[in-house]
Amino acid sequence: MIDAAPAGSRIDLPPGKYRGPIRIDKALILQGSGSSTVIEGSGRGTVVKIGASHVTLRALTLRHSGRRRENMDAAIRIERASDIGIEKCRIEDALFGIVAEESRRIRFLGNDIASIPEKVVDNRGDGIRLWDVTQAEIRGNRLHRSRDLSILRSRNLLLDSNAIIQSRYGILLEMDHNVTARRNRLVHNYAGILLKGGADLTLRENFIARSRSVTGTGILLSGGRKIRVLANRIVGCAQGLYIDTGASERGMRRWILGNQFLANTSALHFHAAIRNNTIRKNIVKGNLEDVTVDLRSPFRKNNEISGNYWDRYEGFDRDHDGFGDTPYQVWIYADKLWEYDHHLRWFYATPLMSLLDFIERIAPFDEPDLLFVDPHPRMQPLSCVKED
Repeated sequence: MIDAAPAGSRIDLPPGKYRGPIRIDKALILQGSGSSTVIEGSGRGTVVKIGASHVTLRALTLRHSGRRRENMDAAIRIERASDIGIEKCRIEDALFGIVAEESRRIRFLGNDIASIPEKVVDNRGDGIRLWDVTQAEIRGNRLHRSRDLSILRSRNLLLDSNAIIQSRYGILLEMDHNVTARRNRLVHNYAGILLKGGADLTLRENFIARSRSVTGTGILLSGGRKIRVLANRIVGCAQGLYIDTGASERGMRRWILGNQFLANTSALHFHAAIRNNTIRKNIVKGNLEDVTVDLRSPFRKNNEISGNYWDRYEGFDRDHDGFGDTPYQVWIYADKLWEYDHHLRWFYATPLMSLLDFIERIAPFDEPDLLFVDPHPRMQPLSCVKED
């Protein structure tokens, strides 16, 4: 049917099972009827390869790719094409879901994607993987029991209203430019969003909850320029926001505005340095620790920290301007024993550590470390903050 169809035509596939693999080398619309229209691979290689521009796959079920990771066997593979749409498709039992390389103007809308039935998450393939893609819209997809939604060295992308569940990294952005990830729901992953390098990246209004394992992270930032973390809600993670940076970074800036950090082990976790951050109008509530750092005497410079709500703040507002009269300060007392030596974290919250911390606060036997200061803490949390 594909070979016989003129370029630019539409093929309506009636319900049934169609054997792959297939390759599409002309402009074409392939329309199915959902779960009853199945394109099934042979268990080797990729099920559908797209090597032409102006191709749309819609309302199809694709399954049973190969298992060769070095070949990136997938349900759908797009190579050097433009104007490609994958819409309302279901992908199952495929190592990688959709792979796109060196392509332009692609859209993945409303798809349901799962990898192979593998308990070890690293042995699965990415639900969606883009490399060297320009201008893409990834909206309303559901990825579950896959590895990552992986975006590598791409630009001008929108990731909107996707649900990513029980995977490794919900969203992995590596050396990308001009990417917005907004309104995504990322639950039960090892990390919600991992950002490595790149520039002009915006993470806005995402819901990230219950990241798995003792190191599960809501958002992890490693390098990058012009990073905006705006109005996200991060709940029940080991680390709400982890910033891995050093004292030597140059030309970088992070805006962390209007987020909610709720019931995490630590809300803000810095690896080596606290610098180049604007941290304003956030809500930090119900966390075991508000701010933690991995290395002793972190380098602190070029920060703007103000107007956040901290439920641990114990000051007053005598002039009734909505802000505390004294700064909110995070001091490390006996907890620096485990803060700087992770082998002692096993003793965290034990009676012995609690007693040492209590004694340190009323009669310090060594000098505590001042870690973090908000000079104008907010007395009440803002109900909703959306700030550009």
